[in-house]
Amino acid sequence: MKSTTIPSRKSALVMITALTLGIPGVAVAQADEPASPDIIVTAQRRSENLTDVPMSIVALSSQSLAQAGVTSTSELAKVAPGVTMTFFGSFLQPSIRGITSTGANLGENSNVAMYIDGVYQPQQIATLIDLPDVQQIEILKGPQGALYGQNATGGAILVSSMAPSFDLTGKLSASYGNFNDVQLRGYVSGPLSQTVAASLSGSFQRRDGFRRHVVTGARDKGLDAQVVRGKILFEPAHGQRITVSGYYSERSDSAMYAGFAIANNSIGYGADLSALGVPLPVPTSPRVTNPGQFSTSPDVFTAIQSYGGNIRGEFDLGAGTLTSTTSYFHNAINYIADVDGTAVNIGESRASPLTGKFVVHDTNFVSKALGPIQFLAGVFYLDGNETFGENIFDLQFPNVPPAAKMSLFVSNQYARVEKKIIAGYGEITLKPIDQLTLTAGGRYTREQQRTFSNLLNGVPQASNVGYPRDPVTFSKFTPRVTARYALTPDANVYASWSQGFKSGVVNTTDFTLDPVKPETITAYEIGAKGKVADGLRVNVAAFFYDYTNLQAVVFVPGRAYITQNAASARVKGIDVDLRWQATPAFALTAGAAFLDAKYRDFRNAAAFLPTGTGNLQITTDLSGKPLLRAPQFSGNVSANYNMDIAAGRLGAFASAYHTSSYGMEPSNRLRQNGYTTFDAELSFAPTGMNGLRLAIWGKNLGDAAYLGSTLASTLADVGSYAPPRTFGVRAEYAF
Repeated sequence: MKSTTIPSRKSALVMITALTLGIPGVAVAQADEPASPDIIVTAQRRSENLTDVPMSIVALSSQSLAQAGVTSTSELAKVAPGVTMTFFGSFLQPSIRGITSTGANLGENSNVAMYIDGVYQPQQIATLIDLPDVQQIEILKGPQGALYGQNATGGAILVSSMAPSFDLTGKLSASYGNFNDVQLRGYVSGPLSQTVAASLSGSFQRRDGFRRHVVTGARDKGLDAQVVRGKILFEPAHGQRITVSGYYSERSDSAMYAGFAIANNSIGYGADLSALGVPLPVPTSPRVTNPGQFSTSPDVFTAIQSYGGNIRGEFDLGAGTLTSTTSYFHNAINYIADVDGTAVNIGESRASPLTGKFVVHDTNFVSKALGPIQFLAGVFYLDGNETFGENIFDLQFPNVPPAAKMSLFVSNQYARVEKKIIAGYGEITLKPIDQLTLTAGGRYTREQQRTFSNLLNGVPQASNVGYPRDPVTFSKFTPRVTARYALTPDANVYASWSQGFKSGVVNTTDFTLDPVKPETITAYEIGAKGKVADGLRVNVAAFFYDYTNLQAVVFVPGRAYITQNAASARVKGIDVDLRWQATPAFALTAGAAFLDAKYRDFRNAAAFLPTGTGNLQITTDLSGKPLLRAPQFSGNVSANYNMDIAAGRLGAFASAYHTSSYGMEPSNRLRQNGYTTFDAELSFAPTGMNGLRLAIWGKNLGDAAYLGSTLASTLADVGSYAPPRTFGVRAEYAF
């Protein structure tokens, strides 16, 4: 098959700085905090020093995220090599070491589990999160089935927000940038009594669109987002903490759908619509000639509304700590997507709305050390549903904006997937000698699904039809075994064997198909972590994955959205990261991921063959081809310097991220060329004004043009670019 490559605006630069160092890396240096070797993480559901956890982890503090300009989870890739964050339409699909989702079928979960304050987020759209009050993000690489359950075959992303404090504390920031980008963020916390504390956080962002329409010249709708979160902490007695929290967020963004037809491959550039049974002439459609333009419908957008709350209790029972969390959340997503990618009104996909309602409960007990033994045990429960109230495909009369849209044919599907999940997990740790730590554990998960639809294979049904074999059950035991040996108090080596699985799927558009089997993965990893010299810490990991029953998706607008199993694959690679605190004022961090991820056996794969006026669905052999979103190399390097002068403290931060090319859909027919981005910040904290900090910031300073989203179908290959160069000023005040 012909390969379509998406070039950068400028040729990608090699990571010269990183290569000069000899070792590339991961976390971003923190601005105003001391060089401490003790980074505490909760990757194993208990608080531990990062160096002592036998797995590859990227731990990012609020300071490091702010300096790197990371304001949402969609930007995590530039601070975590081996991770890509791209969109399938408007659905953010993280990839860790080449393990990723390929579509967004109803009920289909991300391969990378997302947790917010310990609560699992089962809906793909929920992986896009604004970060107004983040305390720390941990990116766990490799399958996390033993402790985090199904849908963590690639890994897990753990987001922790600020907890209420009994000291009055807070931080306010205001930023203004190009594209009229206004951002306001705030966090305040303090005591209400001797046993009660509360916190309130929020953010607001409004920005103009990045691109102008090829016909009307108007910008896309831009971004409008706001989040508010409140928490109340009760400490009725020593060792008892009960936190009640709630949140509300809205986000409306056109960036993912304000795109173009990749390589001008679209039915919108054909002579007629006979392929759709509508032999009407297609008017001449202007084509996108630079990344500052878009040709899709001017009114494309995605709007996400979310709200929810949870109650979390932490109790010191003497022998250990019992933690229990019960949560409810509701997501509602509306979107309009132009599936032909041209200025001609032809094909439009809409959701009005796609909702998700879930109750999630998790209780676990972590013991204290009982001589050489420590153990963990827990239970997990989820009950919820994901529903397309209206999943609409609209075939339109071929005209060009600003002419009004005229529908010729409308297909409207109602679909619903109900899920109940119950799981039990546990882990035991043994230290036969002081230097050696052995851990073994696992999780048994049982998931039950019921599926309903009123449109099957493009044929409307008289009423909502349930899947004939309901309920469909998927179950799996996912173990994990690790060994860690301490070479010194500050360095160790480790080895691990683990498994994970991603739940199966029932195709809501075709009940004649068997349920799609769960994905399963077996992972082997060896690594070394620790201090190798004064101020220098290095982590290295090598891994191999045996990956079976991969799920892949084919999108045929108006007829079917089909998920299939993609036989098997294997993944192998190396991660390296370092942090060097050269002086108290200067820190350097770097990281790299080297990846070889290929389909081992994927015969009879459904794929698309481009015709120049859309795609033909074909069957092909993808055995030996790379997995999508799996660059052979990705890396970053950053430097942070602070200098005290009479007037105050000056700060300078700079970072670079580079990735080699990678596929944007399962067949790798659409590829993104390698590219490099540069970010920087200059700051000044004046003397005598404690807590005030002024900054000038810039993101993607080289103005690299690379794809942020793709949506391939029989009608077209549609893509949209990630944000261009942005810059601005920011004022912060902390107390």
